[in-house]
Amino acid sequence: MLALWLQVRDIGSTVADLSSRDVDVVRAPKLEPWGLIEAWIDDPDQLRIHLVEVPADHPLRRDQRSGIERSTSP
Repeated sequence: MLALWLQVRDIGSTVADLSSRDVDVVRAPKLEPWGLIEAWIDDPDQLRIHLVEVPADHPLRRDQRSGIERSTSP
């Protein structure tokens, strides 16, 4: 099965916005064992779309090259 992963800033507000637009949320946001928060939706052709939020304390939020935290501002 083909899947698409999209990183979002705030998974709760993204899922709420999609739900208000009648997008069926296949799986509600859930903190995964690897530390990312994921929710799933399907597009009209049944392509599974994983919405992913990287929590502020997750190692992906750090620039491993310099040890400096990445900015979370837009």
